Amino acid sequence: MSKPKSLLYNYIFNLIKTLCSILFPVITFAYSAHILGVSGVGQVNFARSFITYFTMVAMLGMNYYGTREVAKLRNDRHQLSSFTQEMLCINFCTTLLAYGLLFFSMFIIPKLQGYRELLLVSSLAILLRGMGLEWLYQGLEEYRYIALRSILFQLVGICALFLFVHDAGDTLPYTAVTVFATSGSYLLNFFHARRYIDFHPFRPNSIKKHLQPLFWLFAMSVSIELYTVLDSTMLGLLQGDWAVGNYTAAIKIARMVNTIIASIGVVLIPRLSYYIGNHQREKTYRLVKRAYNYTFLLSVPAAIGLFSLSDEIILLFSGSEFYTAAYTMRLITPIVLVIPFSVATNQQIFIPMGQEKLILHSTLVGAAVNIVFNSLLIPRYAQNGAAVATVLAETAVAIVCIKNAGKFFPMKEILSQFHQYLVASLPIPVIVFVLKQLFLPLVVRTGFTVVLGAGLYFMILIFWHNPYETEIIKTVFEKIPGRRLKR
Repeated sequence: MSKPKSLLYNYIFNLIKTLCSILFPVITFAYSAHILGVSGVGQVNFARSFITYFTMVAMLGMNYYGTREVAKLRNDRHQLSSFTQEMLCINFCTTLLAYGLLFFSMFIIPKLQGYRELLLVSSLAILLRGMGLEWLYQGLEEYRYIALRSILFQLVGICALFLFVHDAGDTLPYTAVTVFATSGSYLLNFFHARRYIDFHPFRPNSIKKHLQPLFWLFAMSVSIELYTVLDSTMLGLLQGDWAVGNYTAAIKIARMVNTIIASIGVVLIPRLSYYIGNHQREKTYRLVKRAYNYTFLLSVPAAIGLFSLSDEIILLFSGSEFYTAAYTMRLITPIVLVIPFSVATNQQIFIPMGQEKLILHSTLVGAAVNIVFNSLLIPRYAQNGAAVATVLAETAVAIVCIKNAGKFFPMKEILSQFHQYLVASLPIPVIVFVLKQLFLPLVVRTGFTVVLGAGLYFMILIFWHNPYETEIIKTVFEKIPGRRLKR
């Protein structure tokens, strides 16, 4: 197998892929929001959120488990091939189960009758993700291939969007385009995988050893989805498409920012799995500390910036029809701070450590909080109630994560720079207020705020001699060929 690539190399390509994955929904949502309107966006996102549950059943926690195990087996082609085939066999069975449950749900839930076509088109993502073997490429750290493949399909998807989506009734073409752009590239993975594995006979009874860890990760996935997707589903069932549309506009940008921040940690999972598997404790600790601090370096100013620019962002990306969502967006922006912390702890640290029980602990707490407060707040406050419930749930998860992480790492030392990121971000709302008084055009004002706010933020951290910003600056400006992040 190929020699592990540097973390910087992996991060650059994963960041490129993530930025393109962000750019695509930004373009498609901005376009669709103006074309489909609030109710049209609500219909599509209700169908998409409902399908998420069945995709979760089909995947059965394979993304997390597969990435971790492939990282351990990447130097043994025979064992890697056997493992991949075993996962495909399990996935075939779980995909059949997922489709069976989906068709049964469509038959017994009257509310779903009006969404039948949208649900069927959206359900193609279930099949494509199962074939995609994304965990194989992440475990092998093939982020360059993942990035280039994803960019190609997203570019085609954007072209298809402008060709086939023209009026408020085009919810079905819009759904098909988004499925193709986000999941169609998985087809290439299945055929490209022969470069790394061989298909040969294997013993079916070898599958049994994977079931217990997969079920733990599946339980974790269920609890995560209960507090990340349930809000849109309950809004659709209790309040209708208009509430879902406004909530989607409010949470979309926050989720996109979280995705960018999470891209830092995705590339660490294979490397952490390797370090932990080889009992390299010091390297593990240094990598964990780096993961947390890079997360805070981005998430703290992002949360404060989105809160301060909620009106401008909604008007720019969604249009005046969605202006009600600006207040909802302000309510929900704390998740930009707390979600990356939870992700860094659960998915990027505890999964490589094999601590699925601790992940399940925190996510079950989040699911319980989300269900309770969604039930109490959505009937009265609609999308605003869902926003508050989501923030409370994510905060509960983060608190449990801090407690659990403290069993393995000195969290006080790891969090020692947090106040620097917070203080350095405080000028951002001041900049927003000052620029609003100048009555500049919306795009100009927003652009100036981002540039000035980011510039002042990093200048303050430089003055503070923040070691993680210093590391970024050295990496960017030294430009020594072949240089790698210190591991």
